[in-house]
Amino acid sequence: MYDCIIIGAGPAGMTAAIYTARKKLKTLIITKDVGGQMIWSSDVENYTGFSMITGADLTLKFREHLTSIKEDLELLEGVEVVNLQKNVVSFEVEDKTGKSYYARSVIIASGKQSKHLGIPGEDKFFGKGVSTCATCDAPLYKNKDVIVVGGGNSAMDAILSLSKVANTVHVVNVNDDLVGDNILKTKISTSPKVQFHHKTKALEVIGDTSVTGLKVQTMGQEPSVIAATGIFVEIGYVPSIAFDMITDKNPAGEIKVDSNLQTSVPGIFAAGDINDAWGEQIIIAAGEGAKAAMAVSDYLNKTS
Repeated sequence: MYDCIIIGAGPAGMTAAIYTARKKLKTLIITKDVGGQMIWSSDVENYTGFSMITGADLTLKFREHLTSIKEDLELLEGVEVVNLQKNVVSFEVEDKTGKSYYARSVIIASGKQSKHLGIPGEDKFFGKGVSTCATCDAPLYKNKDVIVVGGGNSAMDAILSLSKVANTVHVVNVNDDLVGDNILKTKISTSPKVQFHHKTKALEVIGDTSVTGLKVQTMGQEPSVIAATGIFVEIGYVPSIAFDMITDKNPAGEIKVDSNLQTSVPGIFAAGDINDAWGEQIIIAAGEGAKAAMAVSDYLNKTS
């Protein structure tokens, strides 16, 4: 029996674990990977203490801090949670292999996962030219023509990464302009490698054994094909909540929380992008992880 099980090891989950362990609460982190969305960020320029650091390097620093704690903390990496339920005196967390873990409290910090376009050819060519991770795959497209579908911060981050290596970066955006961080927008808008296709909808991924282009339609025009060997889908994220059938969610699928980050189920807390609190930044997620951990400590003190 653990005092707290934390599901997910992004900035929220790792920070929560550091705080629960410091409170001498027996803690288990269960996660498919360490870092979450943070590890895929290219240039992080707004995390206190660093004028600029890559997401991968910041993840490494989080991980080093986490693994330096030798007492009251266990990390299960490469493990997928498939079910969460409340028992009479505890919570049960089940992994994909059918193994169960038990705790007096739970912090859900499972974050979000990339949305998909849902167009013909996307699934067929996923991993063969279609990607949702520019930070991972950008080096594969040195001096090649690529397409980024999207117009928000995640798209701009991908455009920035790709513009450093690719020949041309075509931006396919259903809106009439980019929306998000003005610093990113300025960097992208001044790059000679970036070509914008605003008010344009992606229709179909074209290819034979791998991607050769994207069929698109700009408002008021006939469909056409943009030639490219790589297509990066960056249209936002959806909550990773398939395992959670017991807490209340908002229409977007985010877990509803109160000011203490407690969910509709006493003893279950949610921190980071998974919840419905405003703001999705690494530093916000980390702060919420700390707050959730302190709320767990208070909850356990009152219910013991």
